[in-house]
Amino acid sequence: MNTSLFTSLFMIGFGGLLIGATAGKVAFTYYQHRLEALYLICGGMLIGVISFELIPESVRSYSFWALLAGASLSVLFFIWTEQVVHRKFQDKSYLPLFAFVLAVISHNIPVGIALGMTSVSSGIGMSLLLALFIHHLPEGVALYILTRMNGLHRLFVILAASSVTIILTLSAWFGMVSYQSHLLNGLFMGVAIGSLSYVAVHEMIGHVVGRVLNRELYLYTSLGILLLAIYLEVTHKLF
Repeated sequence: MNTSLFTSLFMIGFGGLLIGATAGKVAFTYYQHRLEALYLICGGMLIGVISFELIPESVRSYSFWALLAGASLSVLFFIWTEQVVHRKFQDKSYLPLFAFVLAVISHNIPVGIALGMTSVSSGIGMSLLLALFIHHLPEGVALYILTRMNGLHRLFVILAASSVTIILTLSAWFGMVSYQSHLLNGLFMGVAIGSLSYVAVHEMIGHVVGRVLNRELYLYTSLGILLLAIYLEVTHKLF
């Protein structure tokens, strides 16, 4: 067992989420008078991740039907959660955040498996580890902002970041000890696409529809997409 690899993955993933959460804290502190705008920006950032990174890479790498099956299952799961769990616990504030954390976890499982398989075949270079760190920054921003918006204690950020990173590390271990399953990875990527799409459209953007003017809806959502596009462009050039 490559203990140093797992330690590095945990520290890099956890550190990226916490530094992103720190940036989210700054944004929330100085912009919390416009919580609707923050919701829309975060929703736009997720749409940017899905449109510019997840879908193009997934379509090139995996079966369309595996992606469709995974996305459909995740959307159906969240619809069921909305119909059953949300009605029962409609006074609880953590459901949108729970959906977001599930989406992040489902995205990190195939990432971890791929990193584990890469370490066996050719080793993981420093540039790939840095790219993993930077990749977690916007997720940390959204995690903190959603936590504070839903009135939960900031300790939840640390618990959620720990859970996500533990899953990432375990997935890397699974990737090291198992053969690559193209179908399984495709299903997981479909789950990530479907769950992130549901969170972005329903839990973030849909949360403020009717509470802001249409021009503000489009403006802040587009701003989130633009920020994510710039972020991806810069990181892809660097790494």
